Amino acid sequence: MMKISKSFRKVNFILVFAVLMVLSIIIPVAAQTSANISFGIRPTKALEGQEETFSYFSYHLSPGTIFTDEALVLNDGDELITLKIYAADGVTPQNGGTDFSKAGEESLGMSRGTQAWIALSATEVTLAPAEERLIPFQVSVPADVAAGQYVAGLVVETLPDEQSLDSGEGNSDNPDEAQFAVKVVRRVGVAVVFDIPGEQVAGLEIEDISLYQQDDEGSIFAIDLKNTGNIFLQSQGFFIVTDRNAERVITTTPLNFDTILPGDTTSFFVPRSARFADGKYLLSIVLEYEGKRATLEGIGMNIKNGQHQIEGQVFDNIFTPEEIEVFFETEEKGSSFVWMLIAGVSFLLALGVGGFVYWAGGKKEKRA
Repeated sequence: MMKISKSFRKVNFILVFAVLMVLSIIIPVAAQTSANISFGIRPTKALEGQEETFSYFSYHLSPGTIFTDEALVLNDGDELITLKIYAADGVTPQNGGTDFSKAGEESLGMSRGTQAWIALSATEVTLAPAEERLIPFQVSVPADVAAGQYVAGLVVETLPDEQSLDSGEGNSDNPDEAQFAVKVVRRVGVAVVFDIPGEQVAGLEIEDISLYQQDDEGSIFAIDLKNTGNIFLQSQGFFIVTDRNAERVITTTPLNFDTILPGDTTSFFVPRSARFADGKYLLSIVLEYEGKRATLEGIGMNIKNGQHQIEGQVFDNIFTPEEIEVFFETEEKGSSFVWMLIAGVSFLLALGVGGFVYWAGGKKEKRA
């Protein structure tokens, strides 16, 4: 398999960053299945100058505000469907982004209880193929809500569909073969983002590093992060592995972590294509976010007979602020070099094509 350099990964991140900024707070607004069932929910209009808000609701509101809006629920499939509709709290899934709590459940972060801010005019709707329906709803922001960014969701889901599964391979007509009934629920939601004015605080805590898995194909580390501020947070930085004496850097992996909602804690998984040999190591994380930095250094890892053990922090203050600065400067310079290389190659390619066209035109003129 071809290895991708750090610089190229940085360029790739830059190219898709604008898309990720939208996707990081939007759950896809259409659900599709192999059973010709396709449905979705979205706003009916976008904010002026913000076309991306055609895919999610975005409100800048003061505490105590009450107003109404409407969502469009649509059936893009070929079958008549009945959908359950409900409001949900926003939650941060593994590897970041935004998901929604299940019906009747609450999240654990700052968005806990935001589902109660939304009162829907309907809790169920039946749609024929290609039919659309406007669902009005009322938003009531609590008068005592604190400043910050919150996420709720409007979720539509199908009624439970019971399906049978055979216990094993073979002829399903065999009466002696056990069968199991499972209920399948298809759900999709659209984000409702609330921005309450006031002081915006960015805070990030790196809670833990662990070796989630190691096998012949490589290693996967789990990094637990908590958003301790009151705004959506993305972060970039490095995962660094050194020897036990912190004298030699064994590997440095660039990190680009997706959105964590305020107050949420989630795990990000970092793969490494090679496994670690038996020995003792130190694991460190350095992240940048909103002009600040968060670090967790010197977490001991012992690999013995291929089995791993995390020993907690055994070494502190491995890197000086100047050394950490070098990591980020090196990455930025690498990215600039790649952009210059791309520009140079594009120029040479354009020059070559232009020269060929000129040469071909000259030969045609000679023949004439």
